[in-house]
Amino acid sequence: MEKSVTGKERMEAAFNGEKLDRMPVFLLLGGHYAEKAGYTLEEYLTKPDAALEVSKVTADELESDALFVPLNPTMPDAQEAFRKLMGKPPSIKRDDIKEKLPKWTVRLPREDRLFSAHLDMCETMAKEFPNYHLNTNIGGPWSFALEYRGANEAMEDIYDDKQFLFDLMDYTTETVIARCLAVMECGVQPFLGDPSAGMSMISPVIYREHVLPYHKRLVDAVHEKGGHLCLHICGYMDPIFEDVLDLGVDALSIDAPSSLEKLFEVGRGKTVIVGNIDPIMFVEGSREDLEQEAQKCIDIAQHDAKYVIGPGCQIPLQANLDNVKAFVDYCHEHGAF
Repeated sequence: MEKSVTGKERMEAAFNGEKLDRMPVFLLLGGHYAEKAGYTLEEYLTKPDAALEVSKVTADELESDALFVPLNPTMPDAQEAFRKLMGKPPSIKRDDIKEKLPKWTVRLPREDRLFSAHLDMCETMAKEFPNYHLNTNIGGPWSFALEYRGANEAMEDIYDDKQFLFDLMDYTTETVIARCLAVMECGVQPFLGDPSAGMSMISPVIYREHVLPYHKRLVDAVHEKGGHLCLHICGYMDPIFEDVLDLGVDALSIDAPSSLEKLFEVGRGKTVIVGNIDPIMFVEGSREDLEQEAQKCIDIAQHDAKYVIGPGCQIPLQANLDNVKAFVDYCHEHGAF
């Protein structure tokens, strides 16, 4: 009997530019199957047993080649749920950050109670799902910095106090590197999500001065330890495609406002390209709409070995899960090599 190909093998083949049976399918899912597993969304976000069981149901229901590790305190929805449980306000913005930052040192991931629990979940998922490409979202340094400082205040710092912003980025980048290396030790690959680094938020000039050097530091740190790094930036990022490709990222996940066609023009063969179905299509579109969008991506990719099909960002919780499954089935059939 012929051995079936695993999702983990498909993703590794994509990183190596090799073709197996079909292109991988990469779904950005969260607690979509919490109710079917018998849990509330809040339980999925904050309780290890619930998070694991929902992941099992998700894997049973959808044949995605990749899974995201749950119980992640850096994700906005989980962050809010955890802070609610602790009786804290939802925002982590620090009005006193200019005073406090010089005294801060990077906390080791195992010294952070919530992130340590996430590392435990990473180890559990690696044992439970050995045939999947396991990822966890690690918030990028620019978005992390803006969470601490506030977006409006950070935009003012660009002109009024650049050195403070550079110092803050040093801190957030070293924190993010520590988290990336910690999850890698658990057998999980970091998926670096830096949503605020897109051109919908900042200009190419600001990206190149205030973000790119820190993204480069991250990529180099992960590569030094033998890992792969997938970078995701929300919104529109066409003007910085070549800048990001020069970083040497192993995979680039692009959102729906960005051009998949243009990325293939400048980046074919340089990195694994992931995306970029509009996530709202999974809510508002029909099965036929999703299949048409999938086919557009397949046609643009021309069955490239380094293409992974999937949504441009996280699929909303309101998505029609029957349509999600139909999308996956279509990709399996029409993404065959």
